Amino acid sequence: MKFRVQQVGIVGTAIAASLLMVSCTSTKVSQCASMIKVVNQTVLDTKATTEAGTNGGLPTIEKLVEIFEKATKDLNSISVSDEKLKTYKSQFLTMYQGGTEISKQLVASIKEKKSTKVHEGLRKSRNIFSPERDLATGLTQYCKAPEKS
Repeated sequence: MKFRVQQVGIVGTAIAASLLMVSCTSTKVSQCASMIKVVNQTVLDTKATTEAGTNGGLPTIEKLVEIFEKATKDLNSISVSDEKLKTYKSQFLTMYQGGTEISKQLVASIKEKKSTKVHEGLRKSRNIFSPERDLATGLTQYCKAPEKS
């Protein structure tokens, strides 16, 4: 069970590194760097878990619940004043919270041996994470753009 979340890690890491080198005095820059750091860590953790996992087995999905809960907590801890970044933050939070709930439902469905519910959960999971690439690309592009005074 691989998620699209793992597809943007390298690009985001490069952006985060360059943003940190530019100037942390800028509100947009520091807010971008903080958000990208959380997103990248989530990507890396998800990728490591799904590659080491057992094709969507119970331990893998339980670990994903932990990863998405941590991402939600970490994003919530970032104070964002930039309106566009608030929108991105909200969209990532919605995705991670949805991923947490669907993963919890998958765990329950697997334990109850309800294959129809498992397939339904996997479909919902794909739908929840389908905007991830566009979100990450949008965040990256927005964070690259110079700050307007």
